[in-house]
Amino acid sequence: MNWREPKRWRDALLGAGLLLGVAACTWQGIKPEGEAARHLYISGDAVHVSDDRIAEIAAPYLDASFFDVDLEGLQAKLGNLAWLREVKVSRHWPDGVVVRLSEHEPVALWGENGVLAKDGQVFTPSADTRPTGLAQLDGPDTAGLKVYNRYRKLAKTLAASGVELHSLALDARGSWSAQLADGLELRLGRDDIDARVQRFVRYALGDEQARRRLAEAGYVDLRYSDGFAVGGTRAATGNQEKGDEQAA
Repeated sequence: MNWREPKRWRDALLGAGLLLGVAACTWQGIKPEGEAARHLYISGDAVHVSDDRIAEIAAPYLDASFFDVDLEGLQAKLGNLAWLREVKVSRHWPDGVVVRLSEHEPVALWGENGVLAKDGQVFTPSADTRPTGLAQLDGPDTAGLKVYNRYRKLAKTLAASGVELHSLALDARGSWSAQLADGLELRLGRDDIDARVQRFVRYALGDEQARRRLAEAGYVDLRYSDGFAVGGTRAATGNQEKGDEQAA
């Protein structure tokens, strides 16, 4: 079978297949030293990277003889594919190469173009493979899990009052800001985030009159020790909002 038609191995059978490949040498004999490695075997579940794409990248490497295939080079090349979390390449006797791979598991969008994976890594896929329908998060790339865990906690608190949390961001100074699904911005600051959100839920979402005032507001500033402020409109700019703030 030519390398242009990569074989798909089920993970459960991969070990057995390798053993059979080794055993086969007892009756096939040793391949000529100059013969190229022609078979490509792919193991792992990849949704965003096709077998054809992997075969295309592997093609130049498979033209070498079995023992001369640049495994490290191929592994590094495949590792440049944004969606792949882990890639391992090895020889398969007598005339093949095995590529084992795993993909990132996306949990949220990150910044303008990135995606946050379940393990906290931030990667940047092509625009046509970037997921939709995930929460929008942002912050330093090293703070992925911190932001995601905070998002989950706040989302659960707000959902109990029938409010959907759309996005959450952590800036370089350590200050948090969030946006609800209806466009209302929550300015949370750096400290006592949980207490501030609880205060918002109790005194803003829990009061019918206060909730009506929020219907057209642009933001709620929760960075007060004993209250919060409501200001702006959903369409207002940040500069306009500064002059509109009202103590609540």
